[in-house]
Amino acid sequence: MSQSAPQEGQLVARSEAREPLNSSDRDSRKVCCSRCPLCTPCCMIVTGLLLLAALIATIVALANHGGGSKEPDAPLHCSMDNCAEVYLPEEAKSCTEAMCRKCEDDYDQHSDACIYRCSADQRTSGCSPLGCSADGTCSSCVPGFTVRKANASLRGLSSACTKAAEPVKMNFLMYRAQNDDNYSPGNTVLASPAGVMWYLHNQVVGSCLGGSRRFGITRVLRYNVTVHNPPAVFAKIRGQFGHFVDFQWGQCKNPDCDRWWNEFGYAVGCQNQYSYRYKEATYYSLPGSCPSKDLSSKSDSCNLLQPGGFCSHPDGTGNCTWSAELAGNVSVDELSGIQDIKAFCAAGKTEYSSKTDKGNGTSFWDDKMNATRNDERVSELLRLFDMHYPDVDVLSIPPPICDGL
Repeated sequence: MSQSAPQEGQLVARSEAREPLNSSDRDSRKVCCSRCPLCTPCCMIVTGLLLLAALIATIVALANHGGGSKEPDAPLHCSMDNCAEVYLPEEAKSCTEAMCRKCEDDYDQHSDACIYRCSADQRTSGCSPLGCSADGTCSSCVPGFTVRKANASLRGLSSACTKAAEPVKMNFLMYRAQNDDNYSPGNTVLASPAGVMWYLHNQVVGSCLGGSRRFGITRVLRYNVTVHNPPAVFAKIRGQFGHFVDFQWGQCKNPDCDRWWNEFGYAVGCQNQYSYRYKEATYYSLPGSCPSKDLSSKSDSCNLLQPGGFCSHPDGTGNCTWSAELAGNVSVDELSGIQDIKAFCAAGKTEYSSKTDKGNGTSFWDDKMNATRNDERVSELLRLFDMHYPDVDVLSIPPPICDGL
């Protein structure tokens, strides 16, 4: 039967009033409705907002990059004063992060800078390591000296530093080779860095008897020492140091010790060592209480009669000439490059033999008469102290010139 056209006013079902959806429209609608419960109108709005956000982000990115792709950063080319080889970490952003790997000739590395190495004339004239300049002038002096004139030349007889005109308080570092026992440095002999290395090389590392070094030495101690000797010392030679005396087991072994204590007070003494090419090797003697007796014979009465020179704040009076504060230690095993001296000796090895001028199991002490090697050994000792105690600036506390009686 044929279907007649609807009459005016007759209701028609919605399913019969629409064109059928094609398959692609149905799929699009399904996707849209799966994402948004309000179906097509809402989905179109959300999509538009997302496209707008993406467009804004692209515009911002282009603006930040100058409208195009970013050029790679130009490689850094850094230089440092008096530095022959500059090292720049891989991720460095500026030359402020550069470090000097090797200084130019005549310059030594100090912290992050290269400083001029003092000439022999500058050292003997009292210039401090941080105060020497290539033009021969000095800006600062070692203890016991003062700057006489700014930019004064060392040519001829003139000097930028001159000896102090009176006894002065001096602060510097001393070193001592010692076993594992802890005791006061009073009535003992201490040394400069080269001095303690000279002592180790000649008296200590050549022995391996009983699984230990001579005297059971295991470490190098460092002391921050203040010295202020009495006026009688300065009046005698216009110098800052008294007589050097040798101590053995806490007792002064020089026959004139008592006379010197009475005449000059318990003055700190010094003595330069010139053997075996260790430059600037110096010994220091620190008189403590009862220096006339050895450790087993000291007594309270002797300590009272012979108080020695130790005190908290040296002031140059006869019994207040020095103070000392421990400032770290370095293992001789580490210095020699071995793990354990007992196992080392048990294996038949030795750090140094005077017969062969070499070690067996380590080469650190080889070639004792070589001044360059000796300098390197001293530098290694200082490097280890610097590594373990980086807050101590050794060059800012230079040793004085030994001008003892």
